[in-house]
Amino acid sequence: MSLGNNIKKYRRELGITQEELAGILCVTGQAVSKWESGAGLPDITQIVPLAQALNVSTDALFGFNSDSYDIKLADEVCMKANTLRDSGEPSQGAYNAVEYLDRECDENIFNYGIMTAYVQAVAHMSRFVNPNNSYYAGLLSDDSKQWKQTVRAAENRAKQVIRYSGDRKLTEECHYALAWIYWHTSEWEKGRQQIASLPSIGSNMLQETLLPYYIDISTDEGIECWKSQIRDNYQNFIRAINKQIVYTAESMMWVCPAEEVEKVCLWGLSIMDRFMENEKMRAHCQGFYRDTYKFMIAAYLRNNEPEKAAETWKILMPKIDEYVEFCSKINERDQDEIIRCFGKKACDNMRNYTREWIDGKIVFMKGQLKSWSKEDVFAEFEKLI
Repeated sequence: MSLGNNIKKYRRELGITQEELAGILCVTGQAVSKWESGAGLPDITQIVPLAQALNVSTDALFGFNSDSYDIKLADEVCMKANTLRDSGEPSQGAYNAVEYLDRECDENIFNYGIMTAYVQAVAHMSRFVNPNNSYYAGLLSDDSKQWKQTVRAAENRAKQVIRYSGDRKLTEECHYALAWIYWHTSEWEKGRQQIASLPSIGSNMLQETLLPYYIDISTDEGIECWKSQIRDNYQNFIRAINKQIVYTAESMMWVCPAEEVEKVCLWGLSIMDRFMENEKMRAHCQGFYRDTYKFMIAAYLRNNEPEKAAETWKILMPKIDEYVEFCSKINERDQDEIIRCFGKKACDNMRNYTREWIDGKIVFMKGQLKSWSKEDVFAEFEKLI
């Protein structure tokens, strides 16, 4: 698209007139009209103020935005990176994923999806470098220069995504990942700046609250669209609640007595159980459900209670088997029907939740539990399971 068409596109997205844009830039409405029609161009000194007035980057203004990157390639690269991350010893898997994504970023220099995946992978890796974490610290401890270079690369790639992608989702993912990197590196002020850039549910002025009201329900098609929006809303809310439950369990696992962790985890799991009574919500609970159990087991192991850990593990395994069977039955249906019923994200989750996939996850989970436990306690746990 031409510069003029882009100016018109972003102006309309903001819902302002040519005269209103002209007023912001202290030019005439006729000048803006000429820019949009291609009869004239803005002065070079007006480019940055124009981009700021339209709330876009200068790259987006000239047509270099997220629409130009290969989303399918980014998805394929992310899937391979996740496989590397979840294979073998946890810290080495994290390192391998970062190395792989670094190479992919160099080969696909304008792919914002791959850049974002790299920043997220560095955030995951940062927990294994954190010197304050007695169970994880050690990765790259003999090469602090390499770690600093890795963080700098993540910062630079995140800045590219934030400034030039024009994609709010990718931007938020980068801010979120950077906040974790800075937390693990004890750069509190930098982390707070990233957090301040993220949306918050505190205002309670959410898109989801209003979107159903803007759907025409005067037709059967409109009613189906409305139902889908309600389903998506609940899925998003549930994922947010589940994430809070898991993060709380993970934090408590490191510092609290096992009985305190158990109390919070069982409460959180009871909430997820209730959510999963609606089958359309199961895909948005199962991973969080598994991780909540994992951190409860870890708390038992860290508090030298392998018997309770083994007992809890034996409760979790049948629940995983049940979900594998559930996914298998759902996947026998027509894929379009599954998407209509459950939504695209849930459909992808259930399609990928195979026996082979979860067996790999279980091996990885055992590796994590081992790294968090004393050797003799974990050995006793393994005997009991």
